[in-house]
Amino acid sequence: MTIPIPASPSDQSAHTDIIDTPSQTFPLKSLQLSPSQPAPLCAALQKWVELLGTENVDGPDTVLQRYYPGALPKKYLTRPAGAVRPANRDQVVAVVKIARAYGIPLHAISRGQNWGYGGPLPPRDGMAIVDLSRMNRIIEVNTELAYAVIEPGVTQRQLFDYLRTHQIPLVPDATGAGPEASLVGNILQRGFGHTPYGNRVLHAANYEVVLPDGRVIETGFGKYENAKAKHVFPYGRGPWVDGLFTQSALGIVTRMTIWLLPAPKALIGFALKVPEEHQIAQIVERLRPLCLNGTVRSTVHIANDLRVISAKMSYPYSLTDGRTPLPDPVRKYLRRKFGVGAWNLMGGLYGSRGMTRQAAREIRQAFHGLAPVFSFGRRLLSLGRRLAEVTERLRIPMPLAEAVRSADSVYRLLQGEPSDEHLKGVFWRHRLIPSDFHPRAAGALWCSPVLPMRGEDVLALLRIVGPIYERHQLEPLITFSAVTSRALVGVFSICYDPEDSIQVRQAEACYEELSSAICRAGYYPYRGMIPHSSDPYFWDAPSEFLNTLFPASAFYDTT
Repeated sequence: MTIPIPASPSDQSAHTDIIDTPSQTFPLKSLQLSPSQPAPLCAALQKWVELLGTENVDGPDTVLQRYYPGALPKKYLTRPAGAVRPANRDQVVAVVKIARAYGIPLHAISRGQNWGYGGPLPPRDGMAIVDLSRMNRIIEVNTELAYAVIEPGVTQRQLFDYLRTHQIPLVPDATGAGPEASLVGNILQRGFGHTPYGNRVLHAANYEVVLPDGRVIETGFGKYENAKAKHVFPYGRGPWVDGLFTQSALGIVTRMTIWLLPAPKALIGFALKVPEEHQIAQIVERLRPLCLNGTVRSTVHIANDLRVISAKMSYPYSLTDGRTPLPDPVRKYLRRKFGVGAWNLMGGLYGSRGMTRQAAREIRQAFHGLAPVFSFGRRLLSLGRRLAEVTERLRIPMPLAEAVRSADSVYRLLQGEPSDEHLKGVFWRHRLIPSDFHPRAAGALWCSPVLPMRGEDVLALLRIVGPIYERHQLEPLITFSAVTSRALVGVFSICYDPEDSIQVRQAEACYEELSSAICRAGYYPYRGMIPHSSDPYFWDAPSEFLNTLFPASAFYDTT
């Protein structure tokens, strides 16, 4: 069954600003341009105003008010030439043609919530932002073949709520990037989530792309008007080109098909923890066969104690008399208080009740002698929540209650429900977390190396990064995620208080050293911070190849 979803006039006209500030905060009656601005830019901005209206165009004097990423260290800030907010594909085409005519480079964003990797700003000065958040239609949901066709502005929350409201038994993959993050934007950065479809880029198809010259193409079988399989078979005929538009500057994706997971008859979360840091090697060695043989099909996340604790509280300055970094005795105290291990694993089992029970038995056997495995489902979590409420009312400290809360937040992600819970860690070093919680005000940089799923590689990488964190007096907040059955992605958080100039300098230096060290060791990041996108570590496709296929490819930076 296919459910077509008509465009809503209110959806098409609505625009949620990247920094959650109403548009009327910036009542631009007319576009104010300084005489010092280059004539081509002035001409392009005037053309864009004629196309989109003044309310959907920012010039150099107002663009940072709307798209300033908050706490990003000033070293990495760039100055956009302007911003435009098209409402549909045809307007994107017109925007591109105007940019091409006047030589204005473009940087497209879906919703700009690129937390830890640079936010909405372009990689270099003088680029105009193409903000696609107004393009927020769910165009089609097919319940029989389990897919949705969506635009870049569709958020995780929007799709989840739509499926739940209409009682459609399909599950979208969810990341920890928060409810307002774009599905398309994350896929184009090759981000990953929690379900068996967590390797998101491999569960998408039929991109609609505006090329640098304004042409529109569809990938795969989408090029054929009557193709029946364009939403379900991504490759088409000839070279598979979808990947060219991920982490690239080769076009602006204006529509995409994403595959949805049929709601499983049973969903069991599983978790374990170990008390010693070196035991992560044993976790990885025992996990890998379970991933390779298909017992575990979801993305599995292994977080250190600080990463788990940072989702529950900010840095305990009161316990350290304001000193940083965190002393070991305080760290161990927090482990006990919140009932976490040195390393903490969580994943999900999907299928029939018999399948999930058998998989849970195999996981318990695999980790026997290392750590007990805690399995949990909806009923057990409901009981745990009630128990936690009772202990809180009685003021009885109980690590189990904290463990239940952690399991509950992960379980929601396993069900495809996005949450802000895991974003709280970006405020780790803040002395005061803003009451209007929003990651734009956070101090965090993320470095994300890829490594083989082997214990020896995990330990080798930790031996490299540990001294770097210590040298710069910062705490290592680390997660390793089994994104494929053979590889892990590490997310190394560098957290700082943006109001503390010393911490900002420490974070900058730590990020630079960390990035260089992991690459020298052969553990290259799967994704770079946008201001570093000109670094050959992150953008190493041969220019001769790209220029042959896309002569105007340098015109764009699309994320």
